[in-house]
Amino acid sequence: MFKIIWDKAYNGIQLVDKVSDANLSVAPRPVFFEELDMLGLSTQWDYPHSKEPLLWACNKQYFYCGEMVLEIKGGNLYDEPELHISETYKNLTLRPIDIEHLREVNDVRMALLKHEAVEFINTTFIKYARKARFVSQTKEDIDYTIFAAKQEKVQKIKMAVVKQDCESFDIMPLTEAEDQGKDIYIATTKIDKFVVSFSGGKDSQVVLDLVTEAIPPEDYVVIYSDTGYELPPSLGMYANVERYYKEKYPTLQFLTARNHESVLHYWDKIGTPSNIHRWCCSVMKTAPLYRMLKADGTNKQAKVLTFEGVRAEESNQRAAYQRIGKGVKHGTVVNASPILRWSTTEVFLYLFFRDLPINEAYRNGFTRVGCVICPFSSEWNDRLAKKLYPKTLYPFLDRIV
Repeated sequence: MFKIIWDKAYNGIQLVDKVSDANLSVAPRPVFFEELDMLGLSTQWDYPHSKEPLLWACNKQYFYCGEMVLEIKGGNLYDEPELHISETYKNLTLRPIDIEHLREVNDVRMALLKHEAVEFINTTFIKYARKARFVSQTKEDIDYTIFAAKQEKVQKIKMAVVKQDCESFDIMPLTEAEDQGKDIYIATTKIDKFVVSFSGGKDSQVVLDLVTEAIPPEDYVVIYSDTGYELPPSLGMYANVERYYKEKYPTLQFLTARNHESVLHYWDKIGTPSNIHRWCCSVMKTAPLYRMLKADGTNKQAKVLTFEGVRAEESNQRAAYQRIGKGVKHGTVVNASPILRWSTTEVFLYLFFRDLPINEAYRNGFTRVGCVICPFSSEWNDRLAKKLYPKTLYPFLDRIV
């Protein structure tokens, strides 16, 4: 959401409001010693095995104190990458990034980001919660959804509860409320379950942490979808995150959704996935997830609102998403994306600010944590998966061969 410039004196970055020639065109990600070791740079450079990152990377260009010190070309499942280090930086000594300074110079803007996201989550939750209530001057609770439902039966049109400027509630036709840009508390589209979709990646981790700040733990569940493609550190990450939040919020419920058959079973039955033949998400993720989300006491599909870590920066398709989307992936699901406009840098800053654990796959150089093999994965991530997690990857490569 903010622009980014180098903080060269501290080997850091700063979030800024103004557009200038100093703004970076690509949001940098932090680079850790594990990635440098994997690239074989321990024989070239002197650096500590620190918890803190050492460099920043914009795509395949690596920066130290705002200067490009390394560029990587190529690298895929079968070919090693080429490392290009300028003569000036052949023998480089790296110091860990000063996290405290990073927090200090970005504190205000990160606080604004967090406040806006928490407010969005809270407002969205209230809008779609079962009842919009208003305490009258006589301190009696009035359930406006009951009145809206009665009006809907009489008038035969969709009605909505809306919040007026004077902080009171009113009832009007839904289309009229939308045309007037009213703050809508939908009466007849009640949500049965609120869900935080957790993947083990940085984006869903930030969203989960934001939701814990905005909604009581009894009012939503956290669901991890184990697709059978998961990177090994993501499985471990989920266990750590569950333990971390259960200590803080004992009533918070964690669930795991998985298909009753293995993913390789479906490779044999349906065919190898491709960027056209895209069955994986629907079969291994969406279907198991919504099978477990039934309305209480019935076999009817529950109406669900999912808070998820989708970000516009990730792809052109996601850049076109709305922050709240109805029926995007499933007819009975509303998808809410609190950090849709956040950059990669802002996501990592949030993790640093909150001192939250980071999936080890990022420390090893993965730019995105998803499936171990995917038609939409980058060649760089494919290479890392083969190098770091061959036992997980090879059954899929064997099928392709």
